[in-house]
Amino acid sequence: MLNKIVESCRFLLNNFPEAEDCKQYLNSRLNTDSQELFQFGYFPGIKNIAALISLIGEDTLKDAKVFFSKDIEDSFSPRKVNVSFFENYPLVVPFRDVYGKYVSLVGRSLLSDEERKKISLPKYKNTVFSKKHHLFGLYENKAAILEQDCVYIVEGQFDVIKAVESGFKNVVALGGAHLSYYQFSLISRYTNNIFLLLDNDEAGIAGRKRIIEVFGKYANIRNMYLSDEYKDIDEYLSNNT
Repeated sequence: MLNKIVESCRFLLNNFPEAEDCKQYLNSRLNTDSQELFQFGYFPGIKNIAALISLIGEDTLKDAKVFFSKDIEDSFSPRKVNVSFFENYPLVVPFRDVYGKYVSLVGRSLLSDEERKKISLPKYKNTVFSKKHHLFGLYENKAAILEQDCVYIVEGQFDVIKAVESGFKNVVALGGAHLSYYQFSLISRYTNNIFLLLDNDEAGIAGRKRIIEVFGKYANIRNMYLSDEYKDIDEYLSNNT
């Protein structure tokens, strides 16, 4: 099901006029090879959802819970309205498990930090899945982790993607600052040498401390830090490559 959505969103990114802003944003951030490797796509808001429906039909989108109808009541009258799960998140990238199977879609807002703050909108939104059982980038980068016998752990998907584009391929993302026992077991299949490169904020500091306290006796875990002016590895590499 998700593979059909991914293919259709990729088609729209490259062929649908309303996806031009997404395409320009991607081109400003990543080269074509990175866009292809991580299979970026365009997911239309409700105004343009017909373009996606025309490719795969309503049923596929509803089964994946990324398009649905809801009842509302207001001063006009009770009625049904259609909703796009990725409204305000037009740029999407699939999340694959260690075997390459799609387990989720991750949407990214293109609104500025100020615009998102005004409406309390997070930068990312993903379809429901067990995040603690997966690591973004592990499928794409497990060969490099084995070859180099070490892994760099970051927080966000774009951190991984930008690192890979810059030549650092033994990188995975937690999707936050918390490492679960299952995620640790996944990493342990490939290496026992772990470098923590979490965000330069309070959550990142707390995450580093907990990871070393909980897992330090089972693996060789070291902290790595960026200069204080950079929030994360994506920001650092974007400004220094």
